Amino acid sequence: MTTQMMTMRMRAPVRSRVHPAMRRVRQHKHHQHRHKATPSNQGDDELAQAMANAQMAPPNVREEDFTNYYRILNAQSPEEASEAIDAMTRDGSLTEGVVEAALATYQTAQSKGEGPEIIAALKGLFEYLLDCYQRANVPPALGLIDACVSGLSALDDRARADDAAQDAVVRDVLRDAQMSVEEFLANIDMFLQSMTQQDAQFDAQVAQMRAEGVDEEREQQIAQLVDMRGAAKEQMLVIRAISQRCLMSA
Repeated sequence: MTTQMMTMRMRAPVRSRVHPAMRRVRQHKHHQHRHKATPSNQGDDELAQAMANAQMAPPNVREEDFTNYYRILNAQSPEEASEAIDAMTRDGSLTEGVVEAALATYQTAQSKGEGPEIIAALKGLFEYLLDCYQRANVPPALGLIDACVSGLSALDDRARADDAAQDAVVRDVLRDAQMSVEEFLANIDMFLQSMTQQDAQFDAQVAQMRAEGVDEEREQQIAQLVDMRGAAKEQMLVIRAISQRCLMSA
């Protein structure tokens, strides 16, 4: 998955994000049905052009991925879209390419300065698809890291400073998951290596964006992403240190 997709964060419940997108699509389809013999309005032209431009953009996205994305985009209701996405998740057709198609369409609309309604709809659908894809493809060890972080956060201040209490949290999580400390550490090291590679890609993307010019709002978003990435890596290193301690004391 691209660094840009990995660094996008969810800001609202997933179902609430898909509603505006589906409502916008329903309006688009209703307009087409009632006015087939007349030119489409500017918003419809913008949406169609954004999708057409995006389809040529990502080289790693198959035509099948765009077809599946359009099937979701053209759903009659949020419920129909959710059902389609659930079905794609079950049969494996909700691929990274589908999410990349959604991202490319959204970015195309954004870069061309198209209407805020169009951009909001495409952004909402992209975030919904990204969330569903990530939920369906979370590596088991990554879920265990999240469980360890949650367990450590639930400790009171005194226990949080106690090595034995920290070790107990990690041991309990691994015992319940039936994963050895050695395997867990190997996965953490793999994740850290991947994060280091992503950091380099992220820095290059940010440098390119700044060279092209970014406004104050985008700079704030970049700063937030930098902080979140740093916090995630710091948490990973904390869990790694505790796991190493558990391994040495086993």
